Amino acid sequence: MNKLRMTVLILLMLAFTSTAFAEVTLKYATLAPENTVWAKTIQKCVKEIEAKTQGQVKVRVFYGGIAGDEPSVMRKLKTGTIDIASFTGQTIGTVVPETRLFELPFFFDNTKQIDAAVAKLYPVLSQKFLAKGLVLSGWGENGFVYLMSKNKPIAKYADMHGVKIWAPKGDPLVKAMLAEYGLVPVYLGFEAVLPQLKTGGIDAFYAPPYGAIGLQWFREAKYLTNARLANAVGATLLSKSAYDRLTSAQKQIVHSTLEKYAYTLTLELRRENEKSLKILLSKGIQKVEPNAEELATLKATAVKVQNKLVGTLYSRELLEMARKARDSVK
Repeated sequence: MNKLRMTVLILLMLAFTSTAFAEVTLKYATLAPENTVWAKTIQKCVKEIEAKTQGQVKVRVFYGGIAGDEPSVMRKLKTGTIDIASFTGQTIGTVVPETRLFELPFFFDNTKQIDAAVAKLYPVLSQKFLAKGLVLSGWGENGFVYLMSKNKPIAKYADMHGVKIWAPKGDPLVKAMLAEYGLVPVYLGFEAVLPQLKTGGIDAFYAPPYGAIGLQWFREAKYLTNARLANAVGATLLSKSAYDRLTSAQKQIVHSTLEKYAYTLTLELRRENEKSLKILLSKGIQKVEPNAEELATLKATAVKVQNKLVGTLYSRELLEMARKARDSVK
């Protein structure tokens, strides 16, 4: 009888041990190519997760779009084929449209305003993602977007009318914005922008400085309008099904570490964009300065876009919440 009890006890201990120390491998998809600032930050994040969980949670990263483009990765995240992924604003907006508040034209003047609005709305957005089976695990940004043109300087509202500009397909925010400013959208994939700039298919584009250099679009730009047109955002999402496979301690480690490095990347990209703006100007691109009156007109038009999208992308309540948080700092 004692032998039987001892055998049962040993089996229970083995079962507990195998469960407690079972390894979990999470699959992480990103469009970022290896050796970029995005990929290097992800690598640091992955190493920290593995170290803090003593190797119990491992993360396998698929760089450079190997797992597919953003829409296909989002589908894989929802079905559990992928466990973690980083996305740009347009894609996260297809799941939680309210996130596009952070990409509205002329909404922010500086990064302090962005941080204040993110701090206020992050809990609200987290709940909305959770309702879709996704855990918001870090907010990020690619930086302030500037308008760059090839054929003429753009300093005021009237200068925008009729300008053929690159636009991503299927983006309701961009569509509303370009229509209000009189710009003519030409819908292209990222890879087609540079050839179309060279051949005259488009006259202008918008991008963060770091992105304009990385994509080589700046080579066809002659003018940069020195006004922060918008803020390009992104987010890291963790599937709820993968999150539920983790222990309580692992959940806290994975979630907090992803959030930590998402903000680390944001700070790094802010620095890179500042450097890149100086590089663009050093390459001979002419900085175009809208005067106070012209800038006021551009911002007044932006408010029309913001109000126009109420009920389509977000509620009036959430828009006012974001405005209030933004205006709480200078």
